[in-house]
Amino acid sequence: MIAPAHALTELADTLQPGERVLYAVRPDTIVTLRNKLFLWWIGIPWCAGTLSLYFAGRASAAIALPLAMVGIAMVAAPIIMAIDARSTIYAITNKRALIARKGIRPDFLSCPFERMDADFEILTAGKKGGHLYFASGMPTRHRDVDYTGKLAFRDLADPQEAARHLQAARNGQPGTV
Repeated sequence: MIAPAHALTELADTLQPGERVLYAVRPDTIVTLRNKLFLWWIGIPWCAGTLSLYFAGRASAAIALPLAMVGIAMVAAPIIMAIDARSTIYAITNKRALIARKGIRPDFLSCPFERMDADFEILTAGKKGGHLYFASGMPTRHRDVDYTGKLAFRDLADPQEAARHLQAARNGQPGTV
């Protein structure tokens, strides 16, 4: 969890008059890496196979270099995603839920309480961590919206806690969590 005062300074330019930050959290780096770990399981053998073909003389540099770049991209992607997640803030205010990114690709997304689903959906990722889905029918062009149009706080260390805070804020009882 991020201290509301710190979140307030990060989100000051996006808050409406009279809006207060009740809860703020960043995606968990460990959960982000764990969810993208399958790319390492593909990328590392891919790179090893490509280098083996090159050094065995079975592939020229013109073939091996692009193939190796694909493998390197698969290995680097989880690290880049984790770095980008560190510049993301998921915030719950007294009026809406906010997703603010100030990193590699700045972005801002807002969802008022009236726009949210009646029930939240929590998708756990392993033993700990997961995603909190709270609005449907959103445009799929946003990063935090899946292919079905569901908006989520992604890669949270404790999605149940975020759901409790979001439900309390939506019910007008932010101090009861």
